[in-house]
Amino acid sequence: MKPPHDRIPTVVDLRELDILRRLTSHNEIAIARAMDYCATSQIHPPEWLVEAAALLMVDLLKREKSVRRGRTASCLARFRHEHWDLERWGAVQEVRRIRSMARRDDDVLRANPNRQVTERWRKSHQKRKDWLKFDNFECAAILLKGQHAHASPSAIRRSYNRVQRARAHGPVALGAWFDDPFLTKLGLKREPDTKTFLFLP
Repeated sequence: MKPPHDRIPTVVDLRELDILRRLTSHNEIAIARAMDYCATSQIHPPEWLVEAAALLMVDLLKREKSVRRGRTASCLARFRHEHWDLERWGAVQEVRRIRSMARRDDDVLRANPNRQVTERWRKSHQKRKDWLKFDNFECAAILLKGQHAHASPSAIRRSYNRVQRARAHGPVALGAWFDDPFLTKLGLKREPDTKTFLFLP
């Protein structure tokens, strides 16, 4: 016997839900009532209701008004800033990866001074070394230039520390890393990756 929450809607359930579906006024409230009906009756919501509820929640998030002041007053604003914190944290991690790679390349060149390399690679390597004279947070600011997550080195340091503290409590504390189509629905499009082109001569 299936548990109550797995119950398939009956004809009566579907009739009640269809009445709510066909309401043309107060559509948002009708969708909420339909979801409440499914939750109270412990039945699977039909596909049309799941889709309508998802669209409604996204729309409500985008239109949310808060009585609090500040840039992080709404749910979406707080998520947007957490998203930028993660982008900045990722940029610092990328700087560290590039720095480690540059050190390995230097070690190889020192161990093999007669190693043949192209002029293009040599210019790119020198450009990378010049860039890495800055500290990690200054380099991250350069990586993020032109993106929404761009900030001063000190702001990137603060974002990095916030993420590090959150990571100490596990990945759940940071929230989910949502996929691009959903971010686009929220008006948050992931920035294009420009790191590949940074050291081209």
